[in-house]
This record gives sequence, C-alpha cells and structure tokens, in this order.
Amino acid sequence: MSKKSVERQIEELVAPIVGARDLFLESVTVTAGKNPLVRVTVDLPEGPGAVDSDAINEVTKAISQALDEADPITHSYTLEVSTPGAERQLTTARHFSRTIGHLVEIRTHDGRRIKGRVLDATTTTVTVNTADGQKKQHDDAPTVVELDDVKKARSRVELRTV
Repeated sequence: MSKKSVERQIEELVAPIVGARDLFLESVTVTAGKNPLVRVTVDLPEGPGAVDSDAINEVTKAISQALDEADPITHSYTLEVSTPGAERQLTTARHFSRTIGHLVEIRTHDGRRIKGRVLDATTTTVTVNTADGQKKQHDDAPTVVELDDVKKARSRVELRTV
C-alpha cells in the first residue's frame, strides 16, 4: 500500500473522531521507514483561540484506540497528535480567521511584504493593521489583501517586554 493511500485511510478513520470533539483535522502525514511517524495535526474549526492540552490528550487517546483497532500500519509506528503551532504557515481563509488579533507576515505575488496584526478575515480577504507590525505608514488605514494575491504568509510569535 502506498504512503498516500495509508494517509488517506488514516484521515478517513480519524476525521470523525476529531470532528466529534469540535476540532478540525488539519492534516495527516506518515513518514516512510522502519518505524514511521504518524503525525495528526488538529486545530479549532474557526476563530481565535487555542486547542487546550486536555482536548489534545482526549483526541490522542481516541485516535490511538481507533488506529489500534483498524491497524492501517501493520508494523510499529509512533503517533504524534499536535496543533499547527504558533508560527504556522497560512494558506487558507480558515487559517487567517484563526489569526485574528495576532501578528502575521504576508508576502504578495507582486513582492510586497506586509507585517501587522490581523483585524479581520473573510473568505476572500485579510485586513491587517500594519502600524502594529512595521514602521509607521504614512496613513494609519488598515491594509486589505486579497487572499488570491498572497504568495506566502505566516503567523508570528509576539514577544512582549514587561
């Protein structure tokens, strides 16, 4: 069985488990090798917030049990269930909606670099307050970026000094 078909099989198996816990299945990847790593990435379906450790523990136990019963990988493997992390790549409208209130860095297809705090995200645009992320602009108007214009985007960790 190919790696992609195993990933698809695991995805079909764990998606209902993740959804039943009000989480979103971000991805399933399986590394090749003698002792593969099965990595399941989960997130909140939308809006700001974070997946707490109790939710991760609960969904990990349920996924582990389902994988043991279905046995999609016949030899030993390591299961890792996690969230996308603080500095995640942003590729979908849902990703941007999850970063409302957080700092992001966006590179557009025309070469612009936009750094700032996400004020709003729709299915087609993201609105960024650039005064929060880079040198003061000539005007304080937020920057609206069409998602189709985004070449690469990432959330950024904000370190504050007290």
